[in-house]
Amino acid sequence: MLSDTPLTLSKAMGARTWEKAQGENREKEQMADDNDNAGRVVHVFTNILPGGATRPDLPPEVPSKRWMYWQMTRAVTKKIVRAPFSIHTWGALRRHLLANVLPDNIVYRYKAYQRGECNRCGLCCKIQFQCPFLVDQGPYNTYCSIYTTPHAPNACLKFPVDPVDLKLLQREVGNACTFYYEGAPRKLSILEFAKLYAEGVRQVLAKRKLKEVTNSPDR
Repeated sequence: MLSDTPLTLSKAMGARTWEKAQGENREKEQMADDNDNAGRVVHVFTNILPGGATRPDLPPEVPSKRWMYWQMTRAVTKKIVRAPFSIHTWGALRRHLLANVLPDNIVYRYKAYQRGECNRCGLCCKIQFQCPFLVDQGPYNTYCSIYTTPHAPNACLKFPVDPVDLKLLQREVGNACTFYYEGAPRKLSILEFAKLYAEGVRQVLAKRKLKEVTNSPDR
C-alpha cells in the first residue's frame, strides 16, 4: 500500500490547524463572557429579606403623632411628679432603663421561666392614672392602642422584665396580675455578664445593619 502523498498530509495538517484555531477562539469567547458576568451583582439573599417592609399606620384611636408624643410627655411628667410619693414610679423607671439599656439576650433571660398570660384586666395601665392609650371596653376587655405600632414603649413591650419588676407591680394591683415565675436563670459573674452584654451589642448592631440594607432605596 502506498504511503500518503505530500498533498494529503498538507490537507490533514491544515484541517487540524483550523480546528485548533476554532477551539482557541471558543475559549477566548468563554473567558470574555466570564469576565462580563464577574462584574454583575447577583442579589442572592433577596428571597429571605422582607421586601418593601412598611410600618403600620397609626390606629384610629391615635389622631396624630403629635398628639401621641404629647400624651407620652404628659404621662412621663405625671410619673415624675408622683415619684416622691410612689414606689411604682421607681419601679417603672427601673423597667424603662433595663428595657432600653440592656440588650435583649440579657433582658429576656427570665422569659423562659415566665408563666401565665395577660388577662387584659388593664390594671397595670391604671396605676396612679389611666394611660391615655388604654382602650377600655369592659371588664377584662382592654387593649393598648399603640402596642402593635413602632411607637410602643419598650418598658411596656417587655413587661415583666424579671421577678422584681413583677413584684413591684403586684404591690400596686393587689396581686391581680396573672403573670408569675417558676424558677430562675443562674446568676452571672461579672465576666460572664460582660461577655453576654458584648454579644448582645453585636447582635443589635447586626440587626440595625440588616435593617438599613433592607430599607435601602437601592434594593
